[in-house]
Formats: sequence, C-alpha cells, structure tokens
Amino acid sequence: MVTRAQLSQERSRARRDELLAAAIDLFTEGGSRAITHRAVAARAGLPPATTTYYFESIDELIREALSSHIQQWTAELDALSQIDIDVSVSLDEAATFMGGVFAHRGPEVAAVELSIFLAAAREPELHDVARAAMTSLEALATSVLEQLGIDEPQRLAAAIVALVVGTAVRRQAAIYGEDEEARILTAAVRDLVAAHALGPLEVDRTLASLSRGPA
Repeated sequence: MVTRAQLSQERSRARRDELLAAAIDLFTEGGSRAITHRAVAARAGLPPATTTYYFESIDELIREALSSHIQQWTAELDALSQIDIDVSVSLDEAATFMGGVFAHRGPEVAAVELSIFLAAAREPELHDVARAAMTSLEALATSVLEQLGIDEPQRLAAAIVALVVGTAVRRQAAIYGEDEEARILTAAVRDLVAAHALGPLEVDRTLASLSRGPA
C-alpha cells in the first residue's frame, strides 16, 4: 500500500522534474539569461516561489537542468548502442536514411543540443556529465563499426564522432541543403572507414604517389 509520505515524495519529485524541464525549454529559447525563478515557475505552471524551495540559486537550477538533460541523452545513446543494425545498406541508402534523420532533427535542434552540451562543458561541476555523454556517443559509433567487422573500432569511432559534431556546426550556416549535408557526411564516413581498413601503410603509399604527381 502506498503511504502518504510516498505520495508526497512522488509529487515533490514530479514538481522538481517539471522545473528542470521548464528550465531547459527556456534555455533553448534564450540561453541562461532567460532562466529566472519567476520564468521557470511560470513555464512549469507552478507558484512563483516553487523554484526557491527546490533550488538555492538560479545557478544551481541551471546546472541541475543541464545535467539532467545530458544524462538523459547518455541513457538514450547507451540504449542505441545495444541495437543490431543492417550492415548491408548501400551508400545511397545510408545517405537517404541520414537525410531522414536531418529532416526529423533540423539545424535548430542541432543548435540547441550543441548549446546545451557546450554550456555543460564550461561548468567544472558538469565536466564528468559532458564527458560521459561524449563517451557514450563514441561507444555508439564503436558498436556500429564492430557490427561492420572493423578492426580497432574505437580509434575510428573518435574520428567519426568529430565528423558528426562538425557537421552539426556547419548545418547552422546553411551552406548546403540538408540532403547534401547527409550525402557529404555519409561519404566522409565511408572514406574514413575505407582508409582505416586499408591501413596506414597503404594510405601513406597513396598519399606519397599523389605528392609525386603524374609520372
């Protein structure tokens, strides 16, 4: 049987989560300056003094909101790394799939995710949270590469994550259309995988032949 104390704890936890979610919503709209006690409480539909009951300061509320949001990302990435993928898709199919991902998660979503991650990374108290999220992203890339049968996938995964993050930044400038961004990213990942599979000696030989120019 659920006791009154348990119900009270559940309500308290739910209110706290509502405040954290409201803070993230405001952060995505206007950065940390948009987060005030009154604004967060109003967005959560709670009395104005509610935030001060749960958080000693706005800085604490921002840190907790960023930490909670990134920990949720990390859990989602960890879950994705356990999923088996179809490794037989062609480059065109992969580019089409990536284009669908970009369509679902537009540049504005990528901008929000980048801003949240960077804000957390700048906070010494959240360094471990940010590091865990990046580690999980690399673990997801490693899992995909392992399923492709790639040797030493961890080393290649770090380079692929750098490509993905760089693409997220470039999308903010709208230099290319979203479909073209998907094709560029997919082709770049393929080229990295191919170079990794060939090995450093073969890559060095190819680069040396290029530097010598045509015979």
